[in-house]
Amino acid sequence: MNLSIEINNTEFLLDGYISSDNDGVNAAIFITIVPDINGDFCLGAYYGYAGGGENDGGFFIIDIENSIHKHVNFDEFDELYERNKLHHSILEHLMKKLWDFVDEEDNAMTLTDCGLCLEKEDGIWISDNFDGDMLADISGLWSISLRFSI
Repeated sequence: MNLSIEINNTEFLLDGYISSDNDGVNAAIFITIVPDINGDFCLGAYYGYAGGGENDGGFFIIDIENSIHKHVNFDEFDELYERNKLHHSILEHLMKKLWDFVDEEDNAMTLTDCGLCLEKEDGIWISDNFDGDMLADISGLWSISLRFSI
């Protein structure tokens, strides 16, 4: 499955991760690599079960060249628009793409019809080029947990 978003006539290829259990979604992440004159960035949106019956999410920016990992919560997201409109727009589109595959009602996350079409192995769908290792440092800042096998 080829996933992408288009912003300012530029196509950005996406990679994703969704873990589910009995049609309930535990975590969903969509990422893209954004080339920059000073080095590439990995931008991502995530949402998932945070414990205590609550779901939470946010965004992250990884400066690959300088190994800088930045978590961006929903409050900081609006401030990002002033600093980097392109990154803000990409992150916004990533979160919208996430909701194409996942739905939430009464704090219960489920797969949408698009999400149900994904081929999952052991309740986990991972796109071909998804790099979970790149998320190791930043995932420590999230309240959601990731799993890559049962």
